Amino acid sequence: MRLGNALKLACFGLWSNKFRVLSAMMGIVIGLFAVIVLIAIAVGVKDTLLKQMGSLGAEQILVMPGRVLDSANGQKDFLSGITSVPSTLTYEDAKAVEAVPNVKSVTPQLETVSKAAYGEQNVQAVLVGSTHQYSRVQHADLAEGRFFTEEEQQSKKNVIVLGSNIHDALLGKTAEPQSGSTGISAPQEKTWWQRALDSLMAGTVVSAEEKTLVGQKLTIGEKEYTVIGVLEPNATLGSSTDNNIVMPIETALANTDMKYLNKMIVEANSTNVIDQVDGAVFSAIKQNHKEIDFSVVKQDQMLGAIDNVTVILQVMLLGITAVALFISGTGIMNVMVMSVRERTREIGIRKAIGATTFEIMAQFFFETLLLCVIGGLFGIGLGYAFIELWNHYVDAFTLTLPLWAIQLALGSTIVIGGLFGIYPALKAARMKPSHALRFE
Repeated sequence: MRLGNALKLACFGLWSNKFRVLSAMMGIVIGLFAVIVLIAIAVGVKDTLLKQMGSLGAEQILVMPGRVLDSANGQKDFLSGITSVPSTLTYEDAKAVEAVPNVKSVTPQLETVSKAAYGEQNVQAVLVGSTHQYSRVQHADLAEGRFFTEEEQQSKKNVIVLGSNIHDALLGKTAEPQSGSTGISAPQEKTWWQRALDSLMAGTVVSAEEKTLVGQKLTIGEKEYTVIGVLEPNATLGSSTDNNIVMPIETALANTDMKYLNKMIVEANSTNVIDQVDGAVFSAIKQNHKEIDFSVVKQDQMLGAIDNVTVILQVMLLGITAVALFISGTGIMNVMVMSVRERTREIGIRKAIGATTFEIMAQFFFETLLLCVIGGLFGIGLGYAFIELWNHYVDAFTLTLPLWAIQLALGSTIVIGGLFGIYPALKAARMKPSHALRFE
């Protein structure tokens, strides 16, 4: 019964000092908001990277320029970085890998930045030279048209497939819905950040009369290319094809200055032979190189690197959480100590009419605890609202708020409220009634 009365008096005490309570609460609100958002970003980035790595398939191997250093236990140490050397991987290396036993497919990729022009529109894009396997390996679905064939690749046809952003920018698409029933659905209105991106990419955006560039010709450098397909939007962290223009690798080698590969994705026949294929691919490429200036990495090694990064992020988040809540708790404790001093006569009167030391202590302890919990709930609510807005308007990657993050936040506020509520509660409880009644 005493605890119930103490809790009720704590609520009345907070309500009667609303401005002070709100001021003290802001530290907890901001601290918990930051913690929730940072955890959501860390988990969201991790999930996105794992999904992208997982989409490669357990039977796929990545060959990249530079050396990934080995750790003491012989594993690839991505955290130490990749040695910064120019790529020396060539299309001949990819041909050599194709001859390796148990290799199902090899997808080499050349990349450079170039400008594409269509009419008055001029856009900067990532020019990618690859094989007919590109769309399957990159999980790049087609919105319309088709992908180039192996025959077009071998005959060096000037055909290209556009990423969704490049296609829209070259058409000068604005998102002004058109009235009237013409049987063609009007384009959906773009958000402000999508319109800003279009403006940066395409200069002046004009209304589009054409609905698609499939079948049309556009200019890249001094060559004309026929658009045969458009990729579905797939804006993801670090591997989006939205700003790409994909052409056959033989065409890229013949028409551009690109010579060295940015990467090569090797697919084994099955996961049972992945280790043998890994070593054989390394040996096949090594025969064409004077020194080892490339890396052959299996998917499980990349996933292990992501796990290591995640552990570091979690440790950093725990440190940030501890510091933020400690600072907030210190501020709340100082506010409650000042509150005890200002309410000295109130404490003296309550003690004079029979309030026990325990009741006084419990009242001020509950005030601090409630202040922290309410502030924590507001901070969590604001963080959740920010995450929902981000996921609604931003497509780069999805923020993910796990249940354990909410439990950690609430548990932390309760612990902070309990720890920093003890001193003000003891200070109030130890006050002598005779001294308190004489206080001015």
